[in-house]
Amino acid sequence: MARPRKGRDDQLSEMLRCRLRPAEYLRIRQAAHKANMSVSDYTRRMLLTGTVVVKKTRTLGPEVFDELRRIGINLNQAVHKLHATGLIPPELARAAAAVEAAILDIADGA
Repeated sequence: MARPRKGRDDQLSEMLRCRLRPAEYLRIRQAAHKANMSVSDYTRRMLLTGTVVVKKTRTLGPEVFDELRRIGINLNQAVHKLHATGLIPPELARAAAAVEAAILDIADGA
């Protein structure tokens, strides 16, 4: 099923063009990247409100990505067993708990 259409007032249908120097555009792109936003969203927010909240994110080390990859493999295997047998394997609950613990650990460190 497709998602519902946006109302006429919610559609981004109008375009605003302006000319920038390359250095200005680069600054806007970098600021948008820091704010974890698209250039369009960042520019729209700055034009309409004058402010953008930049949230600091911490960089996750390779060991975290490796742990999440291993958890994902376990979760995928458990779900595969669930689909094949129709029975909930005990490792599914363990893998889901590991995912939850990893997410909470990442959130606590942020």
